[in-house]
Amino acid sequence: MEGWAESVQPYHLILAPWDDEANFFEWPFHLECVRGFDRREEFRKSITDWITTVEDTITVLDEDGQSHEIRRTGLGFTNLVAQLPTGDVYENPRFNEWVFIEHAGPYHFFDLKAAEALSQGEKVRGSNGEGTAVLPEDPGAEVSKWSLLQLLDFLKVRDLYQQPLDELEPEYRYWGGGHGMAGFVLNYSLSIIRPITGAVAEFFGQYLPSYVRKRPEDA
Repeated sequence: MEGWAESVQPYHLILAPWDDEANFFEWPFHLECVRGFDRREEFRKSITDWITTVEDTITVLDEDGQSHEIRRTGLGFTNLVAQLPTGDVYENPRFNEWVFIEHAGPYHFFDLKAAEALSQGEKVRGSNGEGTAVLPEDPGAEVSKWSLLQLLDFLKVRDLYQQPLDELEPEYRYWGGGHGMAGFVLNYSLSIIRPITGAVAEFFGQYLPSYVRKRPEDA
């Protein structure tokens, strides 16, 4: 569920100082798990360093234990525009885009349309575009008729998603599925109301009336 579980964008280097067996973190992560992670401050720093720089140098260990430096491209959200009780808001100086990085670790990106909706007190939903997932075992033909609850029960992760199920109005639709090289591939769409704090909406409500929209030709 976008807004409740996220994935680091492919080919981006996120340092993982909390992991003794890997230099980089490159996997999907569950927001609630990050919030409860005992080393979430290290996670947040690594994520913030990636998001808020254009390019920087990072130090990693090679297989023989020697350190070396490599150049890393960041996402370029370099302008800190708000420090809120629950986190910080950074702006991209080239595009009409923002990111809210929670003090607890997770992050949330906004385009101008989403920011304007929040500023007007509206709810913002995650993407409901089609996605794919490889299921750990064959669900059988009945998967096409399953509700979201049945799917989460099959995956044994319903407990992780109880809050969005109760509060964030999930919209799930089965589009198709079949067997692939890695297993059963499920095609689906799933959207929830993004769980953004009220402080973020209040910030955009005060910030956007005087905000000068950036033009694509100036990027």
